[in-house]
Amino acid sequence: MSEEKAGLGAGRAATAWYIIPSNNYLARWVNTIHLPYTVWHLSYVVFGAALAPALRWDVLGWALLAFFLGMGVAAHCLDLLMGDPLALRLPRWHLVVVGALSLFLAGMVGLANLYWGNVPEWMFLLIVAGICIVTCYNLEWLGMHGDAQFALFWGVFPFVVGYLAMGGGSPLILVIGGAYCFLTSWAQRVLSTRARYLRRKVRNATVWISEWGGFAQDPPGGAIPWLLKPVDQTLMLMSLAMPAMAGILLLWRLEV
Repeated sequence: MSEEKAGLGAGRAATAWYIIPSNNYLARWVNTIHLPYTVWHLSYVVFGAALAPALRWDVLGWALLAFFLGMGVAAHCLDLLMGDPLALRLPRWHLVVVGALSLFLAGMVGLANLYWGNVPEWMFLLIVAGICIVTCYNLEWLGMHGDAQFALFWGVFPFVVGYLAMGGGSPLILVIGGAYCFLTSWAQRVLSTRARYLRRKVRNATVWISEWGGFAQDPPGGAIPWLLKPVDQTLMLMSLAMPAMAGILLLWRLEV
């Protein structure tokens, strides 16, 4: 387990802009799923479905449920098995049970839609791929844990599944839409990596600011909060912008 993963670099538990400051058991579980980022990546499923020629609302609902269980719950439970930087202190066996059950239910949602004929039979391969992605990425197997892998698995994959579950149609939409999801997911990774570094590894920092009207050694409030603020604000705004765009696309589909 890496020092950064364990949150030991600065000798303190890390936090994040969206964390509920409570030791309540339910609050700790809410913190586990990193809700703003989970909603962000569920939005990619909506993007894919909304851009498909034939949007089926029931299939979209099932797809969102499957991704919430697999990507939102199971993936984050497995991630905590590799380290607890936010000091959530959930019992390990709780994480194993909830993670395994959530991943199983996500797979069952996909299989049920195959059985009902809601999606093509070949999408069984995507169900298997999703289970492998959650397991291998979050348990850091086979070199599958990294920036590019995150952008591919957490950005492109939900978009592709959302689009193909509706029957697909245009390879160009698939490529351009997938590229958008890849790039915005990578941007999230870049920003969140810097935020984690500042919170978990940096004890002190000094920022020298030279302005035309004068000279200041350190920004008001301290250097680390000053460095973190634009990163956190950008992540927060993007986490709101993605579901907002998803909502706009769905409203557009209701109009057409």
